[in-house]
Amino acid sequence: MKKNNNRLIGIIALILVIIIIFIISLVIKGTGDKEEETQTVTFSSTETATELTTLPITSETSTQTASETEPGLSSADESQSSSAVNVEFSEFENCAFLGNSRLLALGNYDIAPHVFAKVGLTVKTVFTDRAEGSSVTVIDELYSGKYDKVFIMFGDNECGWPNLDVFIDNYRDVINAVRSRQPSAKIYLLSCLPISQAKSAKNTYGYNMDALNSVNERVSQLAADEGLTYIDCGSSVRGSDGYLPDSYSTDGCHMKKEYNIIWAKYIADNM
Repeated sequence: MKKNNNRLIGIIALILVIIIIFIISLVIKGTGDKEEETQTVTFSSTETATELTTLPITSETSTQTASETEPGLSSADESQSSSAVNVEFSEFENCAFLGNSRLLALGNYDIAPHVFAKVGLTVKTVFTDRAEGSSVTVIDELYSGKYDKVFIMFGDNECGWPNLDVFIDNYRDVINAVRSRQPSAKIYLLSCLPISQAKSAKNTYGYNMDALNSVNERVSQLAADEGLTYIDCGSSVRGSDGYLPDSYSTDGCHMKKEYNIIWAKYIADNM
């Protein structure tokens, strides 16, 4: 009887060993399948990323991408926005830019090397305010070198003034001050850039698109009266509805780098 019990125990033990071996083999096979699957997915992701980063940007690709994110521009402007980043402007090497915070972006993004501007600057405060870290007034920054061309941009902070005649009179004072500091430079007056429809609707301190259009008309006439060149650089980033597209800016006014490059290129092409 005892001998039979021992034989039964041996058989049960053998069966258990076989079952354990079978389970272990299934686990090992499953792990191997998962590793192989993971390797395949990783390879596919890497391959796709490589294709995207090496894909040449054609005009068709640029237009399609821009049209989805930048409504209101013509196809030419849309394709231009995709290829404008990393453009170098050697034309601006001997140029000075004078104006408010929207012009300040050209310096902040290293688009132009000689930008003398300040947030909130007007045709009045240019004679009294100093740029950050400077010991001289913004207008006197023009004494820092000899420039072939000087670009002036004012009007955003003054478009809410009740009398634009006062604005123009002060603007003329700025022009004369530039002439005295850079007598051999060619002077350009730049139009104000458009703002978004939402920004315009807020009408903060009278800052809206209608007021900006009125300012631009007066600045254009001032340029003609003074024998200067007026550049409507706002047309390079203006949507078909007359406003700045929402995707161009985070606040409806100050543009992202690629769109600052677009209007800077417009200046370079028309100076």
